[in-house]
Amino acid sequence: MDRAAHKRRVLAKLGEVCARIEKHLAGQNVTLADVKLPQEQTPGETPLERLQRFKGLLNEALGELNRGEARACQRCQEPLSEAVLDEMPWAFACPACAAS
Repeated sequence: MDRAAHKRRVLAKLGEVCARIEKHLAGQNVTLADVKLPQEQTPGETPLERLQRFKGLLNEALGELNRGEARACQRCQEPLSEAVLDEMPWAFACPACAAS
């Protein structure tokens, strides 16, 4: 596993998604249709609040990456795979737990 290459891929993905969210929040015409947003929603949460919460998840993932911390599933505690984190650097659950 080339950790440096993985970190570059994840940072690029996080940067791209953060920039798109910032533009969306600023009222610019940008689509988020292809961004896999977290499925859980807080009762009564507005779309704007959901995007702001998602941006917080991105910042949390970025901090962990910068500290060199490996992310584990919050439910089963198994390490999240590079493939999962390459696609969704903000993931906090493994595919098995996310599906249940």
